[in-house]
Amino acid sequence: MEISGVIQSGAGKGAYFTQVDWVVRQCEQMLGYCPFPGTLNVRVNDSDMANLSLLFKATDFELVPDDPAFCSAQVKKVELNGVPAAVVIPSDDVRIHENCILEVISSYNLKKTLGLGDGDPVSLAWEDPSVLDGHQATKNGKKQMQLHREIYEFAASAGALEGYVYPRQKLASANLDNWIKNLVKQYRDLPEDVRLSFQSALDRTLGRAVQAMIPEIGVDHKHVQALKNLIVGEMPSSPHDFEKEKQEKAAKYGE
Repeated sequence: MEISGVIQSGAGKGAYFTQVDWVVRQCEQMLGYCPFPGTLNVRVNDSDMANLSLLFKATDFELVPDDPAFCSAQVKKVELNGVPAAVVIPSDDVRIHENCILEVISSYNLKKTLGLGDGDPVSLAWEDPSVLDGHQATKNGKKQMQLHREIYEFAASAGALEGYVYPRQKLASANLDNWIKNLVKQYRDLPEDVRLSFQSALDRTLGRAVQAMIPEIGVDHKHVQALKNLIVGEMPSSPHDFEKEKQEKAAKYGE
């Protein structure tokens, strides 16, 4: 199922709501991520209002407050222009927008990630289990298993590369040629939304590998440049820069 609409500016209250402890905790449990501070408002096109009612009827779970000052909200997992997201539908008594305006959350800053602004058209898509027959469900399951396998193989290859170059001793270019070439191909072959979901972790892993390689083969070497092209965010300052990752994990899991 799909709904089209346009982005419009919001009331500025989404940033607070998405950072409330019980909202963050339940999103981590049910969506697998902490929401980016703020919501993206989408005004649904008049032609898609019928599909909007179907979305309201097919929510995936409820955000249940542990603070009586808040009301519950229904949540529907969707993809916005291919990026994993979710629609949050507040209770009628606290809803500040018209029914035709959806509040969308994601682990990403959707405007920045997708290069969008107010007035730009977007689409929201979700699967409707009621229209999937057995054959389609089986096909989707096999496709998902294949994707999981590709992600695992890519992650294993990236992690092994970091372990190989970390000692910085006798880095054989011949050993790295196919390794890095295959790594780049595996990355490019994965869907964009999948790459976005692990990009920050990849930046750290490959960033440390790059920092280990530079003193041995130089910053302009083709292998260094190939790996740097896969890094989107901030790169670690050294191959030993594990503190940031440890601190993030400790904050996330309470260690």
